[in-house]
Amino acid sequence: MGGRAVTDLTRFGVPFDLGASRLHQPAAAPLAALMSAAGSQLAPAPSGARLYLHGREASDTEYEDFVSTVRRTERPIIAAGDVGRDVAAARVVDVDGRFAASARFVVGPYTCARDLDQVSTVDFSRAEEREGALVTPLGIGAALARLAVPLTVRLETIVRSVELDSRPVTVRTSRGTLQGRFVILAVPPSVITAGLLRVTPGLPVRYRTALERIPLGAYDHLAFELPANPLGLRPDETVHFQSDGTRAFALVARIGGSDLHTLEVGGSFARELADAPPEAARAFIGEALTREFGADAARKVGRWHATRWTKEPYALGAFSCAQPGAGNLRRAFTEVVAGRLLFAGEHAHETLWGTLTGAWLSGERAARQALTGLSGGRTG
Repeated sequence: MGGRAVTDLTRFGVPFDLGASRLHQPAAAPLAALMSAAGSQLAPAPSGARLYLHGREASDTEYEDFVSTVRRTERPIIAAGDVGRDVAAARVVDVDGRFAASARFVVGPYTCARDLDQVSTVDFSRAEEREGALVTPLGIGAALARLAVPLTVRLETIVRSVELDSRPVTVRTSRGTLQGRFVILAVPPSVITAGLLRVTPGLPVRYRTALERIPLGAYDHLAFELPANPLGLRPDETVHFQSDGTRAFALVARIGGSDLHTLEVGGSFARELADAPPEAARAFIGEALTREFGADAARKVGRWHATRWTKEPYALGAFSCAQPGAGNLRRAFTEVVAGRLLFAGEHAHETLWGTLTGAWLSGERAARQALTGLSGGRTG
């Protein structure tokens, strides 16, 4: 029901969010209130993140060095974006030291699903702060699905084309044809540019370019069971590590208080794992745990599963990030196309892209625009 916000209950016997797994604060308040009213119990995830260095927690000095390096990586990107200098984030970053690679991972693949050479400084600078997060033992996808209970939703229905040259708008699907005065297109840009859904006649250049230059990046959860908490970690806490190269990752521990953990990977490394045979992800789980916590921890791994969002045919990626030079194009997704087509989805929010809240708010915005059009321009 929630697209890339979907909770799986079968693989591990506990809720496992295959995609979106948290509501980022403070912007999440309206959506969190709706979920709570629908009976979902939301709670803050542990604040901040821990830092481990080969099996031990970092010292205060090492924590300070890590945080400082992340901030020194972010600042020039934000500064360039704030003055409208829209270039690859990697061009303005010049940090070194023991945590330089780790900081590039946190700011790039972990936050943007792309390496810094593929991140627009303008898009990055406009992103709202995401300091805190809410989680639920139900799974975020399941909590979102509860909100759809009053609606009539047709699943297992493939949309083939949206025809704007007909009046009313015609939508052709695998289960027949629909017509209406407006259509809200809540479809990832990568799916449209891949030709899996056709819009006829072709979209104007401005919108085609926005779809092409704001594709979905790569971000995956490598999930595994680790019984009896041998790492001594708290439920739902995030752990960062010192990285020496591009095969960087973060750890989310004991999801919902269970034995389920995930390694979070993004950018080119996530794409590399998704392109490889599934066993490559399992091998990396063992490699990462051995490096950081020792071979005994790696031997205790039970069932596992790796998402591969770049291979999902109706997503072709995890979440959006504008390419260098395209930071201003996201605004096109907030406009009405040909008087009848509207965009929605996380890619269609200028400051909360990459978040479930951004997707939700973009849908509310599109609905208001459609209602205003249906009422002849009147609001209220």
